[in-house]
Amino acid sequence: VGALETPGGILGTTVRLNRPATDRNLSVKPHPDGFMDYPMNPTDKAGWLAKPDVRNANRTLIPLVANSPWSQALGPTHLAWMQQQEAPEHWPQATPPDIWFVYRTNPAISFWDTEQITEVLARFPFTVCFALTDDETNHFADILLPDRTDLEGLQLIRVGGTKFIEQFWDYQGFALRQPVVDQSQGDSRDFTWIATELARRSGLLEGYNDAINRGVCGVSLKNDRRDFALDPATVHSVDEIWDAVCHAASHELSHGEEVHDLAWFKERGLMTRPYPQTGWYLYPTLKNQGLRFELPYQERLMRAGRELGNRLHEQGVKWWDRQLEEYQPLPVWHDFPAIWEDDLVRRGHKPEDFPYWLLTTKSMQYHSGGNAAIQLMDEVAGNLRGHRGVVINKRTADSLGIDEGDLIEVKSVIGATQGRAVPAQGIHPQTLLIIGQFDHWATPYAKDMKAPSLNTIAPMSLELTDATGSGADVVRVAVRKLASA
Repeated sequence: VGALETPGGILGTTVRLNRPATDRNLSVKPHPDGFMDYPMNPTDKAGWLAKPDVRNANRTLIPLVANSPWSQALGPTHLAWMQQQEAPEHWPQATPPDIWFVYRTNPAISFWDTEQITEVLARFPFTVCFALTDDETNHFADILLPDRTDLEGLQLIRVGGTKFIEQFWDYQGFALRQPVVDQSQGDSRDFTWIATELARRSGLLEGYNDAINRGVCGVSLKNDRRDFALDPATVHSVDEIWDAVCHAASHELSHGEEVHDLAWFKERGLMTRPYPQTGWYLYPTLKNQGLRFELPYQERLMRAGRELGNRLHEQGVKWWDRQLEEYQPLPVWHDFPAIWEDDLVRRGHKPEDFPYWLLTTKSMQYHSGGNAAIQLMDEVAGNLRGHRGVVINKRTADSLGIDEGDLIEVKSVIGATQGRAVPAQGIHPQTLLIIGQFDHWATPYAKDMKAPSLNTIAPMSLELTDATGSGADVVRVAVRKLASA
């Protein structure tokens, strides 16, 4: 109804790809055609990145993810894992990393097809993990280094405005995360210290400090209005780095009228200023610049797709052709169920042998699963129906002879996961639901929960990849009862 970016209308997501990343409105820039610009990766013959610079090839295959620090995370990351075993036709073979650093992530649980993931990472020649506890990924580490928890580390973080989360804020500013417990626990180190030492020992200290001065910690230390820059040739302590960031942050927030150091932030915790409600919406900013949204006809999207197709076909690459079909100037209807059904047939199976759709969802208690080892989270999650189990429609459960608490198997073409049945009326008869990411076998406490996981049985598949490099947490499955409650 033409209500984009207006009160009561649809709002876009927070800043991820368009610089600067501090405010959505600052990322609004004019394109020569009179629309709001979007920094697509080049697809013309002169600008296209023919040889991928990273294993998921996001700049080569995905114009829409742009080229920002966040872009690589939005590329087809599963292709990087899949291509460790075999490269597609006319495509460079993905090599294993000489050294693989892992920080606060557990892809052996959080990624699709976890068995294939563990097979691949087991072959990496050298792995270094920074860890809070044992888990399935750092089980394979050659070196395991203790990280400090969020209650032991120091960091100044932006809050409010239009950054980080989709919420309407009346204020924006900076908040200090600081140690609240004894920092001398074992051999753990603050990650700022870890990063500084890695830079020093690898000969990258000057570039590292330059990145901090340019704003990698959330705010630039030096520009035409201020200069709190660190000496690029000097090794700086954790407090020295964040003290400089605090000076720059308070200067930015107050337009130079108030400048506060780390000690000030440690005492007060945060500094904010009012954020105008008009900043929640992009429409006033576009109107002031005389710009329009490129809707409904998206010519640039169509052009990018056709150019990308030309570039890939010049290289002999045809395995991305289905994704190229999605570059349409107007929305078209897709038979989404058929995509999964066709993938089953391609694998030599009948869709009717896997009649149910398995979905997953995030849990507020576990979110991304990094706290699965904390007993308190499990106790809280136990108050919400569905955790640790498989939610199934009550009539469907009755037809299969499944009662509340029965142990059931949920099976896909690549494997099976097990959990206790949770019959419910409010779920579609052909749909199952598993909450969170589990099936742990190394993480303390979590490995004894015996909770199921979609990721165990979700295949990584080129056929189930869309034009943006994304897939969906959807799996066609079969269900059977294993044991009564």
